[in-house]
Amino acid sequence: MSKRLTYLTAIYLIMVGYYLSFSKYGFNVWDEGGFANGSLRAMKGELAGRDFNPIGYMPGRYELGAFLYDVFGVHLQSLRIGIALLTPAMILALYASALRIMPPGFAFLASACLFVAPSMYYNRFFTLFAVLNMFCLIRFIESRKASTLFVLVVAFLASAYFKFEVALFSACITIFVLAIFYFEHWRAGNTSLQELKIPLRQRGSVFWMIVFGMVGLISMLIYHVYSIDLYGKGVKQVLDSYTVWGNPFPEVLPVGKVYGAIGGHRYFMRLLFYIPLMLYVLTGALLILRFVNKRRRRDMADYYLLIVLAFGVCSFGLVLWRAGQDNLMRTLACSYILLGYFLYLLWKRVVHSQISATGRIAMNLLVTLLPFLYVYEMNTHHGFYVGSIGAMKQETERVKIDRMDIFTNKDEAQWIPEVVDRIEKYSRPGEPVFALPLNPIFYFLSDRINPTAYDWILPGMLNEKEESDVVETLRRNSPKVVVYVDIPIDGKEERRFLNYAPHIFQYLTENYSFKEQIGIFQILLPRGKP
Repeated sequence: MSKRLTYLTAIYLIMVGYYLSFSKYGFNVWDEGGFANGSLRAMKGELAGRDFNPIGYMPGRYELGAFLYDVFGVHLQSLRIGIALLTPAMILALYASALRIMPPGFAFLASACLFVAPSMYYNRFFTLFAVLNMFCLIRFIESRKASTLFVLVVAFLASAYFKFEVALFSACITIFVLAIFYFEHWRAGNTSLQELKIPLRQRGSVFWMIVFGMVGLISMLIYHVYSIDLYGKGVKQVLDSYTVWGNPFPEVLPVGKVYGAIGGHRYFMRLLFYIPLMLYVLTGALLILRFVNKRRRRDMADYYLLIVLAFGVCSFGLVLWRAGQDNLMRTLACSYILLGYFLYLLWKRVVHSQISATGRIAMNLLVTLLPFLYVYEMNTHHGFYVGSIGAMKQETERVKIDRMDIFTNKDEAQWIPEVVDRIEKYSRPGEPVFALPLNPIFYFLSDRINPTAYDWILPGMLNEKEESDVVETLRRNSPKVVVYVDIPIDGKEERRFLNYAPHIFQYLTENYSFKEQIGIFQILLPRGKP
């Protein structure tokens, strides 16, 4: 084993151990159940997009979850172990990408920011595949070999099976960057594909095996997308639901008033919504100046920087669609690289000027201060929702029941076991229950089935016909217990369940009666049942 591979293996194992050390801390009673129960349904042979969650995530996450259940057992911790095993690859890929445009020290600072706050477990696939695709594209532009092209295509296809939007914008970025790359060389008088080393004219059995393999993989992906009607059920729904599901950016002005009202740590999180935009504008302006400057020799680092910018801008579309902390944390990876790059440019300009040794030391401290302030903030004042070790301080109450052993806040630690107990009291394993609008964790924890295809029902998901179909399904296979939460999502009354799913709500009021309240959860039983 080479020394480099030994180092990488050691670093990988250290990172895995770090993430596992706090993997039991924190819990999202709303969203995390989607991953857990969806993986269980996949384990039982159901296919996401066809048999369940017709408007939701791609099957890859659930197929991976089913595999993790097979390996580690049907337990929430199995999913977290799997994500902990994958996350170091994302950190290393970001570090390797950053190395193409800055020295190791600054690349380390960028990767450290992602390392301490990689986002929540169950939503980390977006960041993971965005970073891996970015790295694979940089490697292809760097080497321009058939092997790196093959790896790039495989990465795109894998990401499409997990996060189709990531594969889509990755492919668009690739076409865009290659077009600029070829145009710049054409303008310089270099039009030969062979001189550019683009592997489009290679021959031999290996090359054609790669080509036919990629065609086969693409064909299977296209067939799958067609079979689940991805556009009608996914892409179109995302676009249509923006009007009922989107959120504006949080207010940060006037500084004194907002800061005084919410405190420094929450204000810092609000600033994070705007810092990436500033970095994107600065990077875009810098690249424009470089590309229009005919006297400056084009550097490959410019193309790498363009790739990082493009992935950052496209990823940030998730925040533009719905501005929330969970979405924001999934899109910051490229911003970390850009921040490190501008710190490097500042450091380079200062240290190459005529300043004293003391001034250089002060500059070194300054450029490391900002990233490490971020690391400190994430580790001490934020936790589960950013994916940091700070969760160990915030989540102190243990919940240990079948299929779950986690630490969470005091209220949820009391509510969750009680709700599961009531489900088990009023129904038997395998019988239908209904948890809504967004509580699929109770299907998973109680080993009860959801009679519908929807593990969650949120604003903008269902039209009137689809809602009526859900009601008919419930009539044919009536739930023994309903777990219902009556809250206005995001504090908006139009996002209260009775307002955006009136037909299902009417079915519940006609056929179920209130039994008891456990925290925010209402337990409803069929009318006439004692």
